[in-house]
Amino acid sequence: MSQTLAKGPSRGRLFKLFNEIGPYFRQLQSDESTFFFDCLEICIDIKKEPEERTFLGWWLVVNREDTEFTYQRFNGLYNLKGEWEETKITKKQMQQLDQAFQLFIDKLSELIDVETGYQLTPR
Repeated sequence: MSQTLAKGPSRGRLFKLFNEIGPYFRQLQSDESTFFFDCLEICIDIKKEPEERTFLGWWLVVNREDTEFTYQRFNGLYNLKGEWEETKITKKQMQQLDQAFQLFIDKLSELIDVETGYQLTPR
């Protein structure tokens, strides 16, 4: 572990900060240097019972390495098994996903910058 990373916020501190952003952070799918976020943006079967609904959305993997945070975004379907899978998304749906993602990534970028002094950049 580099000195710079050791001086940054601990895993526990980052988990607390990420949880405060909203319902996006998935602590059980995250570890010391990899953080998982997701967003169920579009319900595609609203007439079904809640436990039978699937959603379109995005998921995000953020990696912490030395003095930087990088992210990789994916889009797809959150299925009934509770798993993400890549799927075809219409242009209109993609615009909605992009809008939701931009709002989130702006908050996350600011939080990382303020709390660590580091930048969040696309991978």
